[in-house]
Amino acid sequence: MNPKEKALLTTAFEALGPERVMRGLKATGHSWNDCFLAIATCGEPGALAREMEKPRRKEQFVGPLIGVPVQVVKEVVRLWDDDEQSFRSLAAEWLELSRVAVPTGPVVGA
Repeated sequence: MNPKEKALLTTAFEALGPERVMRGLKATGHSWNDCFLAIATCGEPGALAREMEKPRRKEQFVGPLIGVPVQVVKEVVRLWDDDEQSFRSLAAEWLELSRVAVPTGPVVGA
């Protein structure tokens, strides 16, 4: 995965946030019914596809839904489909860094 691809995925991960990225990694498929973005945004297979039944480009629906440009959505889809292993590795790395950067519990002695 090249630096540009990593940057676009990181943009998507930041827009989704840790909870949705972790949920998306439970995805097992590569269609709009069960891909990373479908599970990350809606939490269950088929839910995003039902939302997108209207006649429009799916990327143009998902981009505003998660707050990223259409190009980022296209790259997420392409990388999930073409290099799922590297995608998952980068997501795990991003999640680990997010845990370090974001406090997850109360501060002791505060």
